[in-house]
Amino acid sequence: MGLFSLFVKSPEDLEKKGDALVLSEQFGPARTEYAKALEKLAGNEAGQETLLSRIEEKYAGCGESLAKEHLENAGELYESGIDAEAHHLLHLAGQLATEDETKKAIAELMEQLSSSMAEEGDEWDDDEPLGEDPYTEEDQAFEALCMSLSEAQGEAYVEYCDAFRDGYNALNTGQFVEAEEALDEALAEHGDSSYVPLELAAACHNLGKNEKAERLLRTFLAHHPSHTHGVELLCHLYLEEGEPQKALTTLDENLGAMSDTPVELILLKGRLLSELGEGDAAETWLFGHLNNQWDDNIAFFLSSIKKEKGDVQEARKLLETSLGRCTGCGKRPPSHIQLTYANLLKEDGDTSVSLIERYLKLAVEDPSTAPYAYQAVSEIYRTKGDNTEADRYAAMVE
Repeated sequence: MGLFSLFVKSPEDLEKKGDALVLSEQFGPARTEYAKALEKLAGNEAGQETLLSRIEEKYAGCGESLAKEHLENAGELYESGIDAEAHHLLHLAGQLATEDETKKAIAELMEQLSSSMAEEGDEWDDDEPLGEDPYTEEDQAFEALCMSLSEAQGEAYVEYCDAFRDGYNALNTGQFVEAEEALDEALAEHGDSSYVPLELAAACHNLGKNEKAERLLRTFLAHHPSHTHGVELLCHLYLEEGEPQKALTTLDENLGAMSDTPVELILLKGRLLSELGEGDAAETWLFGHLNNQWDDNIAFFLSSIKKEKGDVQEARKLLETSLGRCTGCGKRPPSHIQLTYANLLKEDGDTSVSLIERYLKLAVEDPSTAPYAYQAVSEIYRTKGDNTEADRYAAMVE
């Protein structure tokens, strides 16, 4: 769970958080947000059918995207001769895939893996056909969450007791009372030096038990002073209590213990300085790191600051640099940067065919951006007086 994801939110808010994560291609965390939204809608579907259907579709779409990621990673593991791990990822992919083409690719790679293992005289327990669920839904959710963590942290989580597994799943589905109870039990088994205090603190924070959350986080950071999310969560707790200076002091103390500054904490300090009204200091801090080593997330944040200050030209220049760097290395630019850049052009009065084509290309390349892109195209045509095309694209947003 990231810095600003810890409030109890409405299904619509959770959907928006999921949408933002999809735009940055974080499909696992996005799927978790959509799952939380569906959990909140459970039992309250009346009158919410459109919202429910939309979120269910997005949830399934994230599953498909994750399946493709697992398939790609399994292929790399297979090429490296790490067959057992590849087999495990393919099972996960088989449970998530919805498209026939993906299912076919998974089955083909599974067949190659089976042949490879047979040639080496190895066997695995594979009684259940591909695509059937060998785990509970809770197991699948837990494994998906762990795969979004660092390797060391993910490996630790899967070795923890069942109470931790139950508590971590409950935390990530918004069942905070159950999460606190289970994670308290897990803490008694695994101790203060484990990762359990971090997750228990998140549960307590959501329940408004900030004193307990702060105590747990300080305990956790005493054992893991360089843990990015632990620092983020403690600073966020102070921010929520209206103490941005205390948050900044805490951040600086932990940054002093780190040999390198993670991008997440670079961004956090920029936000804290801005919160304290030190906009120039925030820009100096961020540009200092950006000039030392380019990072699209820092550039994106700086672009937002520049836009808020009315310096749209500099905001566009930062995004143009990010887009140019991606083009130069052959990688597809992140969707949120492409979309924001297009929006800046549109807000500046651009109604050109090339801008319309930019939006439509993005909608095809990343379907999660399609509603935003089609809405923008509709507005452009409306501005040009072509209501027929405007209405056509507006209908595609639904």
